[in-house]
Amino acid sequence: MENPNNDEAEYGGQLISVDANKEASRANKKNDIHARTKEERTPIILNCYGKPIGPTEKDVQEFSQFLGTVARNTKLAPLNYVDLPSLPTHDLIWEYVLQKYMIAPEGRCWVMETVNDTWRQFKSEVKQKYLDALEYGGSKWNELCELVAEDELNDLIAYWNTSPAKKNKRNRQVLDDMHTMGPKSYAILRHKLQQEDPNKQEPSKAKLYKNSRIRNPNKTYKTSYGKTKANM
Repeated sequence: MENPNNDEAEYGGQLISVDANKEASRANKKNDIHARTKEERTPIILNCYGKPIGPTEKDVQEFSQFLGTVARNTKLAPLNYVDLPSLPTHDLIWEYVLQKYMIAPEGRCWVMETVNDTWRQFKSEVKQKYLDALEYGGSKWNELCELVAEDELNDLIAYWNTSPAKKNKRNRQVLDDMHTMGPKSYAILRHKLQQEDPNKQEPSKAKLYKNSRIRNPNKTYKTSYGKTKANM
């Protein structure tokens, strides 16, 4: 009997097996979506910018989380590339997404941007686990090996020791104006503010910026609020 969680996507004339149940379980999320057949796909509604806004906010958040598991699937998005544009698997990623969701071609750019965000975050997590393994050894190495194959890890280690990688790290450390929306996208926030407007007018960039950086007074944040407050 065919395993519905063992999908195959065609790339470069070859069928590549995507063991979604195994890969997605690493993130411990969305196995039900990976197990969908084409007949069970959820449609995604796009706005005029090609970004998801429905059918519901929950559907969009679930779609974003699903893309997060795609980004962590090293068969679809191997980690040993400098950046996502250099990946040779863009078509494979898009074809796999279309197996689980109905989304117009206009949404492909947003899909790849979302995958890119999680892919970069995943690489950062792998690097932190590598540093932990260097310091503590033992089970930390086992955790690292569960996340990434040995050949990819060796490539990553070699890159982390290059000058460009060290420069990128310094640049990221100065970022201190981050949104506080969590998994909610700008498209959802823009749509929500537009629906709340009496005249259904699209919100200005200033209003979108301000609402995307509202902070919970009972929560502790890693970054300073100073630059954001000054920009308002």
